[in-house]
Amino acid sequence: MLVLIVEDDEVSRAAMREYLKLFGYEVQEVERAEEALKLAERADVILMDVVLPGMDGVEAIRRIRSKRSDCLIFVITAYDDGRILRKAVEAGADDFIKKPVNLDFLRLKIEHALKTKSFHSYRNSYLLSLKKKLMFLEETAVDFFNEQADLLFEMLEILNLLSEYRDTETYKHTERVGWLSGRIAEEMGLDEAFVTEIQFAAPLHDIGKIAIPDKILLKPGILTEEEFEIMKQHTIVGYKILSRSKSSILRLGAEIALTHHEKWDGSGYPRGLKGREIPVSGLIVSVADSFDAMVSERPYKKPKTLEEAFREIETLSGRYYSPEVVEAFLKLKREVLEVYRRDEGEDSPNDRKRSHKSPT
Repeated sequence: MLVLIVEDDEVSRAAMREYLKLFGYEVQEVERAEEALKLAERADVILMDVVLPGMDGVEAIRRIRSKRSDCLIFVITAYDDGRILRKAVEAGADDFIKKPVNLDFLRLKIEHALKTKSFHSYRNSYLLSLKKKLMFLEETAVDFFNEQADLLFEMLEILNLLSEYRDTETYKHTERVGWLSGRIAEEMGLDEAFVTEIQFAAPLHDIGKIAIPDKILLKPGILTEEEFEIMKQHTIVGYKILSRSKSSILRLGAEIALTHHEKWDGSGYPRGLKGREIPVSGLIVSVADSFDAMVSERPYKKPKTLEEAFREIETLSGRYYSPEVVEAFLKLKREVLEVYRRDEGEDSPNDRKRSHKSPT
């Protein structure tokens, strides 16, 4: 995990460097923003001072964020100037740490943020999409941004809660399901707003599992009929958690949580919906969720190969899965194979180590 420190104060820079190295972080350090731009491509976390010689930290953040949405950027500042902090947020900063830096607090901040790195990556991608829309909505830009800001805070709360309860395998599963759901929706020609929203909402499909006892959720074997009835309740619990939100994305997440185990032929749960009674969000996530589950190791099964999983999805088209969704999914086969095989070298779907690198 590479941390890039951009700080012109040598004493402060050295203190952060030596402390983070004690906890196993690889650290690079520079004192000018121009140097940081050259090294930012490899960094997982960037600690950016605001006031620097030459280019200031806010401009450096803006340039880095225009090329990368998957790194975490913390602003290190002694200033309480709301105007500067607001500019840093607009440029793409994820959080703030005040000077003088409390090193223990700094480490905890980094560790906590890394647990939800996929959220930060999706959030930053989403904000870039919003900025494009705001160019055409100048008259309503303030109201629109405030509405989305509320959404992001709600999403952060829920994802933080989710990350506290999920095992590492499921954490990566939800991340991949979000990416794959977005790509399927895009391939189906659905509108850009829906594509963005389903990519953000799909990772919450199994949030209701926080209510399932570990003896069932982590059972290394096939569930009994009684245990399976309890497991089914995660769809209803997830819906209840998310449906209370006012945000469109979390309401979409509620719809997905409730319907992603419904099947095209009506044999799914919890309501036994059939065909187009199932919302398109549930139909998409059903395919994405099933595929990733097939190629992932579970306490009760070994993973299938990617080719086996593709064949099974295709075979069950029109029975378990929407033919239209499966058709779009199969068109993505080459891309999906590339992404999953690439990740095998870094973080295979079968690897139980947690990774925070988004599939996208």
